[in-house]
Amino acid sequence: MEHVIGYDLARGLHIIAVIAWVSGLLMLPRFYAYMTSATPGGELEQTMLKAARNLRIIILTPSIILAWAFGIFLFSTYMVSDWQQPFGQVMGSVPHWFWGKLILVLGLSGYHGFLSAEGRKLAAGQRRHSERYWRLMSEIPFLVAIAVVLLATLEP
Repeated sequence: MEHVIGYDLARGLHIIAVIAWVSGLLMLPRFYAYMTSATPGGELEQTMLKAARNLRIIILTPSIILAWAFGIFLFSTYMVSDWQQPFGQVMGSVPHWFWGKLILVLGLSGYHGFLSAEGRKLAAGQRRHSERYWRLMSEIPFLVAIAVVLLATLEP
């Protein structure tokens, strides 16, 4: 079966989407930190609310969709060479490192959802977490990205 795009192009687009996604996940908690420390209803809070919303709509949502779409494409073309085999055999042939990467990416996707939900709470005026909390939370995507990249490149 011939694909509309080649493997190398899909891999490049996947990497670009992941970079955009992780970059957005690194920035969003910083915006939340600024909001948390700002005067409620003040100019800084309003500016950060708008910036966070734009970041979620313009960068984060499209990039997570593209990262997953290209990731699934890559999985189906590279990891699974013969879909004619029984499903159990196909899944059994997937390397163990991939499952670790998938678990980390699912966790990052959940973190993305958490940040989106927290953004709506902040927009509603709820300040459930401190500025320090948000600054610490901004480090999570980078740590996960390190593990995912090493799993994907080293294939341990």
